[in-house]
Amino acid sequence: MNKGTVSRLLLAAALFASVAPSYAIDYQAKPIMWCIQAPVRLVAATSAALICGGINGPIDDSYHWFLKGTKHVAGKFGDENGAGQIAMAVPIGGTTGAVLGAGYGVLDGAWHGFKTGWNKPFSRWSYITSEEK
Repeated sequence: MNKGTVSRLLLAAALFASVAPSYAIDYQAKPIMWCIQAPVRLVAATSAALICGGINGPIDDSYHWFLKGTKHVAGKFGDENGAGQIAMAVPIGGTTGAVLGAGYGVLDGAWHGFKTGWNKPFSRWSYITSEEK
């Protein structure tokens, strides 16, 4: 290499080093980051909605609504903590609560999974309906 070529390379390297930081993506570049993160968030939210709305939500809500329905009907029979009243309330209030809770759990679980899966992609809290600790 001759002196002219080396000096041109050094000058080009110095110029590039001084201009390169202006081409770097800013950490707060919201539109660009949103475009990059949107496909990943969409996949995470959709998978969380399917898992949480199809499995976890109906199981969780049918259990809790079963207990609520049983206590409600047992209370109407006179004593919500009485063994006889609870035994009579299970076929009426318990099964009704379980069926309605499962239906509600599908919608509530899917919404919870999509919302949490979008905000916190692939986190464990987006796949379960319990509250985050």
